[in-house]
Amino acid sequence: MRRAAGRAAAAVLALCLAGCGGAAQAPPTRALAVPRAAPPGPGGVPAFRHIFVVVMENLGYRAALRLPRVAALARRGAVATRYFAVTHPSLPNYLALTSGHRQVRNDCWFCVVHASNLGAQASAAGVSWGAYMEGLPHACWLGAFWPFGLYVGKHDPFRYYASVRDSAALCAHIQPLRALTAVLPGGAVPRLSWITPNLCNDMHSCPAWIGSRWLAAFVPRILASPAWRRGGVLFVTWDEAAGADQRGCCGRRRGGGHVLTLVFAPGLKPGLRIAEPYNHYSLLATIETALGLRRLGRAAGARTLAAFWSTAPRAG
Repeated sequence: MRRAAGRAAAAVLALCLAGCGGAAQAPPTRALAVPRAAPPGPGGVPAFRHIFVVVMENLGYRAALRLPRVAALARRGAVATRYFAVTHPSLPNYLALTSGHRQVRNDCWFCVVHASNLGAQASAAGVSWGAYMEGLPHACWLGAFWPFGLYVGKHDPFRYYASVRDSAALCAHIQPLRALTAVLPGGAVPRLSWITPNLCNDMHSCPAWIGSRWLAAFVPRILASPAWRRGGVLFVTWDEAAGADQRGCCGRRRGGGHVLTLVFAPGLKPGLRIAEPYNHYSLLATIETALGLRRLGRAAGARTLAAFWSTAPRAG
């Protein structure tokens, strides 16, 4: 399996330079109603009607903003200027974002995690959710690598949780990305949508500009959707910075480096900068607070991103 994955990954760059992944096309221009901000919620976090989360790969804060398409998105949305990943390598960050703990120390392909997690938590509370993986061959596919779609399991945290793997109902929430894009224009999306691009479009195995092109096309599709425009929010973050960046924050001296996190929500001032220190536990805490869920693990003590919606946010 490892050799097969290596051979497939070695071919990724050539495929991507030829236009792999089918970069998302921006929606046609049409008249849209004025977006409505989400109503106030507990602790300053709005009670978002729909939450979208996109996770990109392996790029530091400054490197991301040097990409013209990413810089343009940052001007359109709001930016957390002091946001840090929690560790290296990738998988522990994905698990931290969905369980409040790193759980593992490496990118294990076949390990199983017995822990409370955002997907099972949402289902138990009656909150609709979907984990959408670009390149996944079909719903609830739990393999480690699918070369034909450039899908990789270590970027799909939900496949690691025993509670999800062992439940046909929960596992069915892991879907190909096309399942979301098919319903996005009509607004019939779950309240929580996790989105992982494929190995090329997430910036992992192809030049970063290819991922920026994907983002520049995909983000407008979400912002044009009825789900986002009616009290929704979109968070875009990176799992970790380059390996040499070991900086952390929020009580952790070492971490996964300084990464860019973008926030798009109706009512936010374009180009807003917030300099509060955050990490992946902060984002999980924000999502759980907005959905009325108990904060898991280290998210319980993390600062939420409420400053983005405060009446006088501290900009940086």
